[in-house]
Amino acid sequence: MPAETVTPERIVAEARSWLGVPWRHQGRSRAGIDCVGLVVQVARALGLSDYDHTAYGRRAQGLGLVEHFRANMDGVAIPDAQSGDILVFADQAYPCHCGFLSEQLGHPHLIHAHALRRKVIEEPYAGEWLAKIKFAFRFRKQAPDTDPGPVI
Repeated sequence: MPAETVTPERIVAEARSWLGVPWRHQGRSRAGIDCVGLVVQVARALGLSDYDHTAYGRRAQGLGLVEHFRANMDGVAIPDAQSGDILVFADQAYPCHCGFLSEQLGHPHLIHAHALRRKVIEEPYAGEWLAKIKFAFRFRKQAPDTDPGPVI
């Protein structure tokens, strides 16, 4: 589907279709997926991009992940993030995790591939997540008949 027709609701619905999929570092399938893989696969399923980024380890290594997001998505002020946007978190100094902002019963939630829980989950966006958020991004809308390059 064209990027301009992809709504936040469609993004969240596609992300939710991955709930329960096992976590696997650099996974890109329903047999196993990680947090970046979830963003990549949602983008692919919605026709937003075939772009992928696999040059990352399990530990945060600088701002490489964020730089790829910046090059392929639109940055959003954290207070302006809405359902369907991608949130990026840091445990220490560097970003190391991402997921989709969603909503349930009027409360913000996070859909992400959680390494410790070993699967894709949706949980309240609260507590430690609020303290760890560093960046927010939104998939770019493409104008008809243009090729803006890869979008993650």
